[in-house]
Amino acid sequence: MKRLMPLLFAGWLTSIVTQAHPFRLDSLGMEKKDGKLFVLHRVEQGQTLYSLVRRYNTTVQAIKDANPGMSENFRYDQVVRVPASNLSRKEEKAVTKAIKKEEKELLKQEEREVKQETVKEANSGIHQVEPGQTLYSLAARYGVSMDEVRKWNNLSSDHIVSGQPLIVSEKAWRVREPLAKPAIAPAHRSDSSAESSRTSRNDSPKTERPAPPRTTTPKEEPARPAEAERPAAESTNAAPSEPRIIRPGDTGPLPNPGGNTRRISEIGMAEIIENSGNSSKYLGLHRTAPVGTLVLVRNDMNQQSIWVKIIGRLPDTSVNDKVIVKISARAFEKLSPADRRFRAEVSYLMP
Repeated sequence: MKRLMPLLFAGWLTSIVTQAHPFRLDSLGMEKKDGKLFVLHRVEQGQTLYSLVRRYNTTVQAIKDANPGMSENFRYDQVVRVPASNLSRKEEKAVTKAIKKEEKELLKQEEREVKQETVKEANSGIHQVEPGQTLYSLAARYGVSMDEVRKWNNLSSDHIVSGQPLIVSEKAWRVREPLAKPAIAPAHRSDSSAESSRTSRNDSPKTERPAPPRTTTPKEEPARPAEAERPAAESTNAAPSEPRIIRPGDTGPLPNPGGNTRRISEIGMAEIIENSGNSSKYLGLHRTAPVGTLVLVRNDMNQQSIWVKIIGRLPDTSVNDKVIVKISARAFEKLSPADRRFRAEVSYLMP
């Protein structure tokens, strides 16, 4: 914005200094940098550094100092700063005042535009998907989870398309989809009242009746049901428990190793797999675990865990130094890390 400033009021400045300095009529305007005033000159066909020195009555070194790194061989249409050393004190004050005024106006305008855009997005809570955006990038941008965006927009997958409007704030969702909690609350209260009523009835004092006198006649019949029940209990205890089937996306703990199986655990950094936002699967990349292995990844900060399926090897590069596993966006979301890279423990069983 500041680079466009001279173009906006070049005519006004030129009118100030035209009589004393007619050569500035072909300049772009004036600029103030580091407390010094410069004429902005656009190089014309055939102009050289020395022709500018003569035109503006300055020195080669002064132009070089005003344009660090500039070559003496000018390019056509190149903009060059020339020290405005021949301005009178009155002209210099007028130019400085105009520049400051324009800078303030441009800054205020830019702040108003940014504020209006921010307030508009925050108040509406609706985002129109742009090309290249994913559900993960939008959730990160608005500080919400992917689960919340799916819920607010009734999405069955992570696939979104350009131009699609999405609700990205809970406030906007509540306005468009009122919750039915008030209608459910009375049912809970009635259930509680019924439960309390039942409890009161059960807790009411009962009149104890005298127990009938017990007979001392021995009976052999009760022994038979006990004997009949014992084998059933023993058979139930003896039945082997079925092995737990683990699938990607499960959150259960690592099963106890049995037989020749050994447990492997390591602690390091975990990251998200690049460009995996459109996948709804729980996948991972690991340095040593064989492809197809199910590994348990645990977020060391919040203790949340998720099982992922290894689909490839993690490249051994300097970028991946200290990284022990990379996981898909869906698995990353379930672990709810506070940052893109987080400390994690990876565990799995190997024969």
